[in-house]
Amino acid sequence: MSASGASIGKMARGNRGRPSAPAVLASCLALTLAACGLQPQPAAPPPVQTAAPAAVTALPPPPPRKPPPPAAPGPDLARLPPPADEVAPAGGAGFDRLIGFDQSHVTELFGDPRTRADSPPATIWQYAGTDCEVDVYFYLDLQSQTMRVLHYEVRSHDLPERSVQRCYDALVSERRLHDESNAGSDRPR
Repeated sequence: MSASGASIGKMARGNRGRPSAPAVLASCLALTLAACGLQPQPAAPPPVQTAAPAAVTALPPPPPRKPPPPAAPGPDLARLPPPADEVAPAGGAGFDRLIGFDQSHVTELFGDPRTRADSPPATIWQYAGTDCEVDVYFYLDLQSQTMRVLHYEVRSHDLPERSVQRCYDALVSERRLHDESNAGSDRPR
């Protein structure tokens, strides 16, 4: 061995006679590559058989577009109150008739409320009869800029089927009795 070959051998083995790290890495790489070459290759997957393409069917036409919403509903003319002299007698349509009324029409029907409260966006008028109480809720109608009834609540100790109509009848009757007693006392003697 020549002097240069001996020094290369020493460098490959390192100072203590062991191989150096690059030599170990090169050996591992060589073994890995050799092992890869010895492994059997996986078989090719069998060809996939596909069915003949299904006949293309025509899609149904798209549904018609929704019609535009109707114009902002105005007050239901069937629910508007009759003139003051034609207010329905007791046993009329009941509280459902109030929906859409403005404050002046409710006053014509039941008189002045026992209490008035503001609970934005609503104004609540409370009426008390002999057997029931009613809260009438007014909300601003943006189209007419008038407060109108949109909701009411009836509280009664009577049977539910009869309580609402009885309460309505009692409030209308009490209003009429009040008007008649005031009209009788205002007459000249």
